[in-house]
Amino acid sequence: MVTLKEIAEKCSVSITTVSNILNGKSNVSEKTKERVLKIIKETGYHPNYMARGLRAAKTNSVGIIIDDLTEFSSPGIIDGIMSYFDEHKYKAILENLRFYSKWGTKWYHNKGYEESVQQAIDEFESIKVDGIIYVAGHARCISCIPDNLNVPLVISYAFTEKKGISSVEFDDMKAAYDLTKHLIENGHKKIAVIAGTKNNIHTGRRLEGFKKAMKENALPVKDSDIKYAAWDTPSGYENAKLLLEDSDYTAVFCFNDLMAAGVYDYLYEKKLVPGKDISVAGYDNRTMSRYLKPALTTVEIPLYDIGRKSAELILKQINNEDDSEQQQSFVQCGIIERESVGKI
Repeated sequence: MVTLKEIAEKCSVSITTVSNILNGKSNVSEKTKERVLKIIKETGYHPNYMARGLRAAKTNSVGIIIDDLTEFSSPGIIDGIMSYFDEHKYKAILENLRFYSKWGTKWYHNKGYEESVQQAIDEFESIKVDGIIYVAGHARCISCIPDNLNVPLVISYAFTEKKGISSVEFDDMKAAYDLTKHLIENGHKKIAVIAGTKNNIHTGRRLEGFKKAMKENALPVKDSDIKYAAWDTPSGYENAKLLLEDSDYTAVFCFNDLMAAGVYDYLYEKKLVPGKDISVAGYDNRTMSRYLKPALTTVEIPLYDIGRKSAELILKQINNEDDSEQQQSFVQCGIIERESVGKI
């Protein structure tokens, strides 16, 4: 591996000069700068951030623990984190725990879950990262963070009750409230709900938002208006059949887009048109939502913004710029209005 010293010798300049050029701090001539950068490119030299950080007691690197990179929310959050780090010249080291891939949707009941998280934290601390971001696959209270952390840690897309650990989530309840209001403002008073699984934080928060909007508009909500489902397209179809057969509902609010796609399947089977005969709304703004016919009205979760806010918080803690010990930040969602909600 080519060293900084060898680059300096090849260019007949000091090691400090090469280092300053790499860090954009050099006041040397443009000709010298071009010569040094040319040699760097030709030799394939890459700065050893870890070794440099160990000498300076700071590595300018952050470890990112991810429940599962295949979860739809993870790539957007990671992109937001990386964009913020790029702007602040920080490096990220990713540890993808692959929980969903290995253990399915009930992975957090697996006895190996906490051990995997602890091992990832230990590995990051052993290589002297400046901080850690834990990117959760779904909202929940994360209790497996050890008390004896040696670096700051921020939780993204979930939260914790551990003292001193900040978190960044989206305002799930407010988004469901806003989407329900959108349905009501379009004349819908009889609204069915296909919720997620029971005892799920997303389900609870979205139901709270739905019920709040209905109550504010003096619209009753019965237990029979709500069906709990498995967050997938087949369960959306099955529960649409239970709710909509011989009913007077004019709209269905699905707590994710996959279940909304199942409602579409049921409606088309009955020769009914979403947005015309019965309005349908989803949640998540997955890529497929814009390609459904008609395109689906849904909630857009600000994944990129969640990532950037998480990166901002961890760098503030690393640089001792945080005024408070702990922050629980909420990023607001947006409503994407498309053709699946009609006015009556």
